[in-house]
Amino acid sequence: MSAIMASSVLLAGLGLLGTLWENDATKLSFVLLALFAVMSGWCGYKTWRLSVFIDSNKTEPYLIEKIEHLMEVGWFTSDLCLSIGMIGTVIGFIMMLSGFANLDISEIDTVQTLIKELGTGMSTALYTTLAGLICSLLLKIQYFNLNQAVDRVQKNEAKLSY
Repeated sequence: MSAIMASSVLLAGLGLLGTLWENDATKLSFVLLALFAVMSGWCGYKTWRLSVFIDSNKTEPYLIEKIEHLMEVGWFTSDLCLSIGMIGTVIGFIMMLSGFANLDISEIDTVQTLIKELGTGMSTALYTTLAGLICSLLLKIQYFNLNQAVDRVQKNEAKLSY
């Protein structure tokens, strides 16, 4: 979680968030970043709860089952990030191609407008794809780690019950 926060500060400090804001016409990248932030925080909280449970040797009924059940939301969200990124890609391509509808190659203004629309559409497509892939990948890593911790706890409980 600390690495994610440090990366966010670095992105903002380098002006990459501003670049993203300017180049993603749909702003879906920021929807993805917000979704990622919420689900990362949620995963961090569940990981912390699991850590406290392990360290305290207390018996908290159904904690593992609750975490395990709610982890499905995290896996779903990681796939949702990919889908939103692909939706942004399609929207960007549509924006790119829509410029050809009004193209009159004899007028320089329409060609310049087309070039601008091509750039806007392509940057939207690429930035939303990149944001979706990165958010999905990082969420999958977090939920994989949480899943591994839950599996270890369940294996230890199974050993103790014998």
